[in-house]
Amino acid sequence: MKYNIIVGIFVFLFLTACNPDFNTNQKDANHHSNKKRLKSNKKGLTPKTEITQNQEVTPNQEVNPNQRAKNKLLDDLRNLIEKANTDRKKYEKKSVEEPSNQYGMGVFKTLFWIDSPKESAADNTARSKNYRKLTYCALNDIDINKLKEISEIIILSKQHGGLLNAIRDFGSILDEMIFCLYPKKDTLDKLEISDLEKLKNSFEKLLSIKTIFSEDINQILLDYQNNENLIKTDTTKLKSHVTTLLNQILEKIKEARELRSEILFLLIKNLEDIY
Repeated sequence: MKYNIIVGIFVFLFLTACNPDFNTNQKDANHHSNKKRLKSNKKGLTPKTEITQNQEVTPNQEVNPNQRAKNKLLDDLRNLIEKANTDRKKYEKKSVEEPSNQYGMGVFKTLFWIDSPKESAADNTARSKNYRKLTYCALNDIDINKLKEISEIIILSKQHGGLLNAIRDFGSILDEMIFCLYPKKDTLDKLEISDLEKLKNSFEKLLSIKTIFSEDINQILLDYQNNENLIKTDTTKLKSHVTTLLNQILEKIKEARELRSEILFLLIKNLEDIY
């Protein structure tokens, strides 16, 4: 009995002596495992933090100011071209639907081709039809019901050759530029910003000449109706009045030709094939 008690005490003391080492090792192991896990977690979180930071500062996610400016230029220019082409469809429709009296434009019958003295601008030949179409182009913003009166004023002023040819010449330039630009509108992004600005400005100026042109014609109509400076009752004064208008138109046509050259130069420089 005494022997068993002694053995029991010895086993108890042995286990007690071993337990602290086990607990310490377990604690160390747990601490090492937790430290390793924290390190791993920290390491795993780092890429997400970096991605978030990169997403906030990366230049690719911000709108490039130059690209924004270019996009606006492209939108504005394409809108101008679209509007001009819509107008082109209108005067082409006038030409196709032209009545037998040619909208009262009797002045066409007073003009003949140099190489064919019997062929007038009122005839149904291809070139005469085209002549009238380009005239309608230049006069597109003017009420169609006023064309007859315009024709009468031109005839009475005895400026039918100079004035009507000037009107047709401007219509020719405008029609050519619309015809040239419209098929290219979706490839204009190839142009640098500086060239886009020049192209837009040149085309805007060309369209503004058409606006001024129409305003001048309408003003002459109004002056004639109100017998301003006796131009309705005195053909000499009417001729002088119309001659002033003709000179203004010729100056604008000169400007239009320069704008045409600038537009063609920019297209040839950047797109090569312009037709």
